[in-house]
Amino acid sequence: MNTSTPFINKTYALGDGSHYQIRPIQVDDREGIIQLFNHLSPESRYLRFAHAISKLPDDFLDDILHLDYKKEMALLAAMTSRTGTEEIMGIARYVTPPNKNVCEFSLSVGDSHATHGVGTHLMLNLIEYAKKNGLQEMLGYVLRINSRMLHLVSDLGFQIHSQDDDPDFKTVSLLL
Repeated sequence: MNTSTPFINKTYALGDGSHYQIRPIQVDDREGIIQLFNHLSPESRYLRFAHAISKLPDDFLDDILHLDYKKEMALLAAMTSRTGTEEIMGIARYVTPPNKNVCEFSLSVGDSHATHGVGTHLMLNLIEYAKKNGLQEMLGYVLRINSRMLHLVSDLGFQIHSQDDDPDFKTVSLLL
């Protein structure tokens, strides 16, 4: 993968008639990402990061905000509130090791927006972008107790495998 394909922003409707947009992450999204994290329940934080954390590490924020689009992508779902401010609802990301055609994804959706299709739309767009950029497989590591994520990736066609060396996690993979 030598170059990246431009991402075209997409808009989706929620059941209440409001809309949200999926777009690439931008450097000025830092505060919105922090707000998303701060509104995650302790359980959601644990399921996403596989351990209890109370604050997003600065190096994580710097890493996700400054992407090398030749080997990684981060998309977010955002909606404009009635007051005109943007609320980040979720983030999907993949990273690709050097000289590989495989990427590893992560997904986080705010508790108030879970089960409304936001995660599915984020993942479908991330998968589409990875395909357009010549990647051949998408992988993820999901806690075995994260039934919602396992259900989501199964619905998207991912294969789910147990790990012999770490029974707490499942490996999920999708050929692109």
